[in-house]
Amino acid sequence: MAETSFSAIKRRFGSAVRPRAWYREFRKLVLTAAVYNLEQAFKQ
Repeated sequence: MAETSFSAIKRRFGSAVRPRAWYREFRKLVLTAAVYNLEQAFKQ
């Protein structure tokens, strides 16, 4: 199930995470996942 979510996020938002600092990379991943979850919630 996790792989399906990662695949959908990569398809929707791109596969590369570009920030240099680890905390910026983490923040981008968290925000991307949050936006994806919101889109899924409003889609239903």
